[in-house]
Amino acid sequence: MKFSARFEYALQALLYLKCEPDEAPVSGREMSEKLNLPYRFLEQILSDLKKRGVLRSIRGQHGGYKLNLEPEEISIFDIYEVTDGKFEPWDCSTAESGDRCGQNHNMCVVNIFYSDFKSTFKSLMKSYTLDKLCSAAMKLKTEAVNNKITHAPSS
Repeated sequence: MKFSARFEYALQALLYLKCEPDEAPVSGREMSEKLNLPYRFLEQILSDLKKRGVLRSIRGQHGGYKLNLEPEEISIFDIYEVTDGKFEPWDCSTAESGDRCGQNHNMCVVNIFYSDFKSTFKSLMKSYTLDKLCSAAMKLKTEAVNNKITHAPSS
């Protein structure tokens, strides 16, 4: 399964806003440069996140974006819904595919798998919050720094 660039860029931007120690608003241009993401595309994503209440924007010379919700309240699933819409793998109960399912019991079995997959994957995505991801990123960063220190060449 592959996620869209919109989803991945949104995750990167939100992690940047959460994990950076500075509490000041961050402009889309700054995030674009720091994360090496296309500015116009990132601005569209940030705008969508703002419309959905995940971010808020602050105007002015020192303005930019800030989280509008607590990091524990923002799940990966929430971000996915903003960037990619509803999580709906193929479903044989829909009118357009229902005819196939009614005539082919193998397709009904496949639908059971899709239903289980959707439910499990949705639960997993909801269990990962921005706070949880940032904590993991900070742990990796600390381990990387400690690893560099312990593997530094001796003089």
